[in-house]
Amino acid sequence: MKRILRRILFIGAALVLALDAWLYLPGFLSGPQELTGETEVHFIDVGQGDSILLLSGGQAVLVDAGTAESGDTIVRYLEELGVQELYAVVATHPHADHIGGMARVIEAFPIGHFFMGRETANTATYGSMLDALEARGLRPTVPQRGDILPFDSGASLTFLGPDDDVSDSDLNNRSLVTLFQAGGRSVLLMGDAEAAAERSLLNHYPLLSCEILKVGHHGANTSSSEEFLCAVRPSTAVISCGVNNDYGHPSPQTLENLSLAGVGDVRITAESGTVVLPLDPLPSSKENAA
Repeated sequence: MKRILRRILFIGAALVLALDAWLYLPGFLSGPQELTGETEVHFIDVGQGDSILLLSGGQAVLVDAGTAESGDTIVRYLEELGVQELYAVVATHPHADHIGGMARVIEAFPIGHFFMGRETANTATYGSMLDALEARGLRPTVPQRGDILPFDSGASLTFLGPDDDVSDSDLNNRSLVTLFQAGGRSVLLMGDAEAAAERSLLNHYPLLSCEILKVGHHGANTSSSEEFLCAVRPSTAVISCGVNNDYGHPSPQTLENLSLAGVGDVRITAESGTVVLPLDPLPSSKENAA
């Protein structure tokens, strides 16, 4: 108990609430941005969990790290892609199916920036992540709504949630929700955010939309309301879940809501394995005029 408390005190002292130099003016980047280098999103098959790799112009950002059993899988996958360091890592919330492999990732790669929420968890998994951060000398940052992490390529990752008034005990709705934008393309990563967080997002960002949606909470019926899906209008949805998982993910209701919202391309890692989506930039307005 004392060791867990020490780790929590360490993280409380280390969390950086102020904006750092690399975070700039809140708000979405408008219109297609000039993009250099290839950009891809990899929804890594980690069974019943989440792990998403964003690649753009040679920089790599990892969002979540699945379960403890998938740590080696993630490290091996990144190494096979030639990833030698991570520009940033995002831990959306401290559930074991999202940060289980995080300690292994932290040990394996140099990391430029580490983002996590203010909430804590009195679990061995969370403690292992804190120990790995401390051993690396990494000071995690709690991002604020609207903070933007820019890539050298022109891509960006914007933090959209959670609301400050969401209880720290409501870990799913305290998920760090992010919008990845590259060359006019957009990917919305929902973590385990549920219907309450979806309503909050639409209240704060009534014009929010995306081309690709990482469906919240592995396709559970507590997320992906029809209202939310019809508002953000994704053309592709990705559900990360395990084969024959104990939770019945994805739920029939979620699949029905996706269909009713007109989402024509639904990928499920339990069926297809790792999903890789290239993001070729949209033509610029100048090219269209020509």
